[in-house]
Parts: sequence; C-alpha cells; structure tokens
Amino acid sequence: MDLDAELKEGVLFSATTAKSIPGFIKSLKENAPEFNFGIRHIFDMREDYKNRGIEVDEGFQAYQVVACNFAGSYKSMQKNINRAAVLLEPKQIIVYTNKGKTSIDYLPFTREFIKQALPEDEKFAQGLEEACQKIIRLIRASL
Repeated sequence: MDLDAELKEGVLFSATTAKSIPGFIKSLKENAPEFNFGIRHIFDMREDYKNRGIEVDEGFQAYQVVACNFAGSYKSMQKNINRAAVLLEPKQIIVYTNKGKTSIDYLPFTREFIKQALPEDEKFAQGLEEACQKIIRLIRASL
C-alpha cells in the first residue's frame, strides 16, 4: 500500500493512497463503524459543476465525503442547537485526483477554534476535537 499522511503546517491533514477514489471511499465506508461513524453523504463535485452548466475538465475528480456519528450528533444538538453550526462542518473529507494519485484532505477543528465559536461550551470543544482525531484515524485506516 502506497501511503503518505501528514498534517500540513499543523492544520490540514493530507494523505495519498494507491487506491482509486471509489476504492478509498468504499474502504472509508467499511471502516467507519469501527470509529463510531457512518457516511452521511458522498457528493460528486464534478457532476454538480457540470449540472450547473460549468465546463469541467475531463480529468477533474473531486468528492466531498461527509462522515457522521449520527447518535452522537443528534444528542449533542439536543443539548445545544447552536452546536450544529460547528458540529457539521468538520466532518467533511475531500477526496480527489492529483498527479494520478488519490489524495485526501481533511481539516480537523482544534479545541481552541471550537471554543472561539462556542466559548461557554468547553465539554463540546473537547468532544468535537476528539471526534476530529477519530476521523483522521479512520482516514489512515482506509488508505
């Protein structure tokens, strides 16, 4: 397995795999339950652009894959619906073709960032940061 995974400048998690995009996404879906996640949505960005009348290069391939801990997400929003604005965003994994390889980018939220959005909700900041780290482990397991 060809893989390279790292945090770029301490923020953006990036990885590559020899798997095809469908192969990586399939592996992500299969591994998600091990990390208490499911795949909520797979969004084909190329098709969306084309459907909106944009000429898209034939080689352009990019997908937004949204992971979710469904029970945890719902329970968290029941406690504080304002969490939804912060909770849903960091679950997006971007999968694309770059120089003939499948590349993956993921932006995990830090506790400090979450605390800026919801300063009174320390427990949420800690839990969401931990969930973001689980997503990185899920990505690594799926490479």
